[in-house]
Amino acid sequence: MPGAPSIAEVIADRIAVYLGPHTARVAVRTFSYKALGRGPETLTRADFPALAAALRPMLRTLVGRAMSEAILDHAERDLAS
Repeated sequence: MPGAPSIAEVIADRIAVYLGPHTARVAVRTFSYKALGRGPETLTRADFPALAAALRPMLRTLVGRAMSEAILDHAERDLAS
């Protein structure tokens, strides 16, 4: 049985619905390094606010303010469960 998805995978999966899987993975990797100074494989639940803050401007540009907030809220709920 495979393990639970990583934090980065959960966030990328939520973004992928709107940006595609490759772009979503690249965005999570890029903004993980930008916001936290380390790779997405090291993300913890506590890192979500900083990563979300870094992703927010890019998402707003691509999908609009309301949709970007919905995406990030849904990702946060996914991580809480």
